[in-house]
Amino acid sequence: MKRNTVILYHPKVDFEPYYPCYWAPLSILSVASPLVAQNKNVILLDGNLGDDEKDKSIIRENLDNCICIGVSTMIGGRQLERALNFAAFVKKLSPRMPIVFGGPLPTIIPETLLLSPLVDFVVRGQGEKPFSDLVNAIKNGCEDQNIPGVTTSRGEINGSPIFLDKNQFPPYPWELLEIERYIRQDKYLGKRVMNYVSSQGCPYKCGYCNEVASFNCRWKSFSAHRMLNEIQELKKGYGLDGVKFYDSNFFVNPRRVLEFSEGLLRGDFRLSWGASSHPKGIIKLADNLGLIRSSGLNRLLIGMESGSQASLDYISKGCTVEDNVITAEICARHKIPATFTFIVGIPGVEDDIVPTLEFILKIKRIWNEFDVKIHFYAPMPGTPLFGKAIELGYKPPGTPEEWSRYDYYIAQTPWLNKGQEKKVRMFDDFYCNFLFPPQWFIDLISRNIFSRTTYSLLRKLVGLRCKFHFYCFPYEMNWFRKITGKKVFD
Repeated sequence: MKRNTVILYHPKVDFEPYYPCYWAPLSILSVASPLVAQNKNVILLDGNLGDDEKDKSIIRENLDNCICIGVSTMIGGRQLERALNFAAFVKKLSPRMPIVFGGPLPTIIPETLLLSPLVDFVVRGQGEKPFSDLVNAIKNGCEDQNIPGVTTSRGEINGSPIFLDKNQFPPYPWELLEIERYIRQDKYLGKRVMNYVSSQGCPYKCGYCNEVASFNCRWKSFSAHRMLNEIQELKKGYGLDGVKFYDSNFFVNPRRVLEFSEGLLRGDFRLSWGASSHPKGIIKLADNLGLIRSSGLNRLLIGMESGSQASLDYISKGCTVEDNVITAEICARHKIPATFTFIVGIPGVEDDIVPTLEFILKIKRIWNEFDVKIHFYAPMPGTPLFGKAIELGYKPPGTPEEWSRYDYYIAQTPWLNKGQEKKVRMFDDFYCNFLFPPQWFIDLISRNIFSRTTYSLLRKLVGLRCKFHFYCFPYEMNWFRKITGKKVFD
């Protein structure tokens, strides 16, 4: 009897300092969908759940009937390190068991990953079809056949990664997950919130983004009809009151967004939802954002990247500084809570820090409820700016083991010094929000005249700090800690 089991593993990610929780591993869930439709026995293991010993027992119990094992890895977060350790454990039990890596990192640097004897195949790009084809080839003893999108341990790269209409794939097999373990409380979206991904890729050409390297500026999505049906089933089955879309760019197709929003308003179920967008996506829908807001949109994540037009042009962002201002004004007008992200330390840009910090203050003046997150430029292989970073002295990881320690949340480029990094972190974590505080903080200090008076005086001093970008001796932080019990705004 032929083997019929496929095990898919999602290694734990170390992003706790930046994100308070983990979400359902949709990367392996999506790859599982065609296999489930073919009546294969698919087992999902998620390292974020912390069931390591249980996972090892499941491996031991199912290896005899296993066709192959798939592993999904991003770039950073020590996920690759855990993936390689997992592969070593499997190979020790069954040296001939085929191990297949997929995800952003294997897509972009397949040859480097295949330097490891623990990796037999790499699936690049959209994984549903090539992985399914590979599983069937291995099952039938034909793993040497050429499959588009698959790189073998012999280094053969079989064509470009394919990119198909996502609607042709079967629904997510949610029954493979313990859904209750992934339902989260979100202060913007509800008490029972799940993650969901409805598209892949992004049509923009941002020079720093690994989506460009992974999908070559292409974008494919579920239809609005499919999204509505699947989300309605999730709501009915698990009592959800919110959905957090983890699409790279949810707002690419305005018609799809409108159809989805109208469907929510028309249907007999309501829920809150949040998603990511390029500034242009919001501007295109400006006349309809009231309708979209009323459908339940209650959170936006928008990459503005810089307050310098020269920087925006240099990274091929596809928008202007004025577009970013207009986007913020639209969100404020409709009272849509939004987080705007920025990147500093871009290679080849003389000084992008000061213009960006000053632009952020301008955005916060529009509405103090906006969140802002500043990231340090992290060189991503395969992206347009990667070569420039190397030219300016950045030394990229070389071996799989070196890549396993890559952390794109830590400033690691030689042209950004520690003083600049500290200034950005102090502004981002504390001083910007102290100058333009969120409502919860205003409500807190309003209860006490001494707190109100002290804050009023300190705020004037912080205004000078932000004007001259001087953040040494941060005694305002000590006062804030005494008042709130927190180290920084969160």
